[in-house]
Amino acid sequence: MEKKDILDIIKALASKRAPSGLEKERGKIFEKQIKKLIQKDFKLKKDPLGNIYIKLRGTASKQKIAIIAHMDEIGGTIRKIRKGGKLEFSPRGGYEGRWLISKKIQILNSEEKWIYGVISGRSTHSIPEKLRGKEKIDPLELEIFIGAENKEEVLDKYKIHVGAPFVFSGDFDLLNSDIDDDIIAGYSMDNLAALTCLIVLTEKLIKNLKNERGKLKLKSDIYIVASTREEIGTEGAFYFTRNHSINRVIAIDIGIVEDAPGTIHSELKLKGGPVIVWQESRGHGILDYSFCKDLTQAAEKYNIKYQNGVFEYYGSDAGKTQKWLGLPSALIGIPTKFSHNVPEISTLSEIDATAELIYYYLKDLK
Repeated sequence: MEKKDILDIIKALASKRAPSGLEKERGKIFEKQIKKLIQKDFKLKKDPLGNIYIKLRGTASKQKIAIIAHMDEIGGTIRKIRKGGKLEFSPRGGYEGRWLISKKIQILNSEEKWIYGVISGRSTHSIPEKLRGKEKIDPLELEIFIGAENKEEVLDKYKIHVGAPFVFSGDFDLLNSDIDDDIIAGYSMDNLAALTCLIVLTEKLIKNLKNERGKLKLKSDIYIVASTREEIGTEGAFYFTRNHSINRVIAIDIGIVEDAPGTIHSELKLKGGPVIVWQESRGHGILDYSFCKDLTQAAEKYNIKYQNGVFEYYGSDAGKTQKWLGLPSALIGIPTKFSHNVPEISTLSEIDATAELIYYYLKDLK
């Protein structure tokens, strides 16, 4: 698949927002994109928690492997409407407060329309110098301005209620389209990059491995799964794998590219190759060692550049299925900078390389 095609897919997915628990609209775009590939040979299904999945049957059901990428994105939930019309909020997913000041957001109101707001910050023109160095900001201390002058306007004019979800606003496209056709920037890169990779992988499997009977030339059944609620506890993946007798799991997510002072990281590069993750969650998420080794061997066999990673402050669908269901699970990250900020940065080439690595791993399974 060409870079332009991958860009078209990820921009289509980005056109619909998906706060955790409300992935339906983005799911419709995923369905539309995936139906172009599966035609009549494979059937797309949904489960009660909103996961969207396809079972790609192999020539023998030796094992069932789920390839999972999540649809949801970080955001917030309106917690309180103040008398003066400003809104207090709680995080929806994990992030810190330092980067929130003056961020534009979109709140879903009771009429299912997106209302714009700005997270309020004190102007530098009114802060004494001794207070400007304060770095740690708790999101619970912040408020949102939408233009309302009182609580009644918030409720009656803007139709916003306590419990309304919001996402972070912005643009989504190539960072510098006239110069570079690879680097992309935008909101919800976690997990739009991986969700796009799931579609690219599906295209590779069907194009190269489908036989005349509408099955994959593999001895395993492959489940392609777009999961829900990852950012708030990996609920969708846990629900799906628990209910489908899965034997092993590969989760596609982002790989943390970081080089800022004071950060803890694995020295990953933006264009250094897919990241095979060995551990996450401060040592409480240990991915299957043999599985990781098999992926590295597939990368080396097919000359796919890859990176090894350990993520301290990170939890994934694979970590949940490994830890709580005992399923051999692997996590592959698409290198991404500025994760859980807006914008996040990734590349089209690494989306394709990640799909390539998983494709060749599956192709060689005995």
